[in-house]
This record gives sequence, structure tokens and C-alpha cells, in this order.
Amino acid sequence: MELVGIGNALMDVIAFVDEELAPSLGFHNNAVVHLDRRELGRVLDLLGETAVSAGGGAANTMRTAAMLGLPAAFVGCVGEDDLGTRYGEDLARSGVACHLCRSPEPTGVYCALIRPDGGRTLLVSPGAALDLGLAGVPASIFRPGALLYLEGFLARRRELLEDCVARAGDSGMTVALDLGSQTLVRAERDFLLDFISRSVDLLFANEDEFAALVDLPLRKGLGLFDDKLEIVIKRAERGALWASGGTVVESPVRELRPVDETGAGDAFAAGFLAGRERHLLPERCLRLGNRVAEEVLSVPALGVDPKRLRRAVSLVAE
Repeated sequence: MELVGIGNALMDVIAFVDEELAPSLGFHNNAVVHLDRRELGRVLDLLGETAVSAGGGAANTMRTAAMLGLPAAFVGCVGEDDLGTRYGEDLARSGVACHLCRSPEPTGVYCALIRPDGGRTLLVSPGAALDLGLAGVPASIFRPGALLYLEGFLARRRELLEDCVARAGDSGMTVALDLGSQTLVRAERDFLLDFISRSVDLLFANEDEFAALVDLPLRKGLGLFDDKLEIVIKRAERGALWASGGTVVESPVRELRPVDETGAGDAFAAGFLAGRERHLLPERCLRLGNRVAEEVLSVPALGVDPKRLRRAVSLVAE
């Protein structure tokens, strides 16, 4: 099964800092702050050693899927700058087929300032990522039997989202959506509820995002949707849950202290999809997703060794 991700192309910058750095720069610890690129650039200039890699939710999932041996492609928008070139080269090295359009805006950046206690302050400048439009999505990605993986952030670009889903439906593709943001879900709740009900086959969300979507306790919320929809809830240290047609399956995880949480949920989705591609039962797909996320949590960004990742997965999948 081929996977095609569409979403925000953001260069991930991971820095391990002391507790005082973010407040000294005028940011609250644990905050999520949106900055223009010039402001963020000033912060980046102050950081020491950082881990830098091509990121964004859908891109992270495609990168991990490619490392697991699945054919994977990504569609996004980057700037006409060196960082945009680096973004494409980095994804391509991971085995992802890149379809990147260019914008006069600078390439988007996601910066995580990680404290010794594991807490994170997130600084985001989406830049060119928001300029992805209909013209930037090639017709060649819509193929029978493939899976289209969409970020919830595309709900703010409804024409693009609806067009992609229509073309996917015409091509006989499966459609997966990762909600991606509790704040976004609250703002776009009515649209997302309708969109998911009529257009999505597989939904990924964490508990907060799903609660914002359904405005009900988890178990009752799962019953809101048609039996054809598969729902996967990422529950962090409590593992994950799959539900469809009144059946609910859960999978726990081992306790661990993460090095960096960036991309772990995206990697989980790739692991789950890898299990689905092998026609594994939902419980084993969840276990596989959890195992992949564990590996990613143990390194900065998505710096996991692909051989180690595939070896870990083989123990679950076989």
C-alpha cells in the first residue's frame, strides 16, 4: 500500500535548554507561540547545538512509513530558500517521494525548546507551509489502492481539502485524517464533524482533540460516527485505542521517560498503518504503532535508526 501525505512542511528544530531560557526570551514555559520568521530567527541565533530535520505532521508520518519499508510520498510547500532545498533533500534521504511547491515566503519552522524535566515550549512560524494550494497537488499522487493521509490543519484551507478528498474518492483511495490540534478542532468543529462523517475512512486523534470534536466522554463520543469509520485514539502513556462498528480495542504501553516527544504521535500513525498494510488485527496494529512511537521517543526529532526501527517492528508484526 502506498501512502501519500499532504500537510504543512515545517523544518523541525529541537534544542535542549535550561528552565530559564524561554522566560528570558519572553515566553512562558510550556506555551505554544506563533512568531513571524524574523522573530523566530532571532531566537534560533541564540540557541547552541540543535537537531534539525524535515517535519510537520504528515511529513513525519511519511518519513517513518518510508523507514518501515512502505512506499511514501509527501506534498507540501516550502520557501525559495536554502532551508526549503534542505527540507526536500532531508525527506528524500529517508525514502520519501517529495512533491514540493515553492513560495516567496520563507520555509516554515517548528522549534521545540525542551527543558531537563521534559517540558516543552513550542515556537512556530509556518511561513510558506500555508501557501500550499490546488496547483501544488499533482494529479499523479491519486492512485487506486493508495491511502491519502491528511493533516487536520488543512481544515483552514477547505477548498484544498475538499478537492483532494474528491480526487482521492474518484481514484478509489482510502482517506485518513489526523486532527493534529485541539485548538484547531475547537475552531473548526462543525465543519470537521461533517467532513469526517462523509469523507474519512480512518481518523487519528489524541484524547484532547477527540474530546474537542465530540464534546462527550470518550466512549459515548466513539458512538457518534458511522460503522464504516475506524477511529484511533492516541493516549500517550496510556497507550492507544481503536474503535469501529461498536467494537473497541485497547493497547497499553511500557512506562518510559522520553528524550523528545516531537513526531511520536505521527510515528505511531505510521506504525499503525504498517500493521494495517500487513492485514494485522487492530490490536496488533496498535501494538506496532506503540512500538514505533517508543523508538522515536528515545531520540531527538525523528533521528531514529531505520534498521533498529524495522527490527523492533518485526518482533511485533511476525
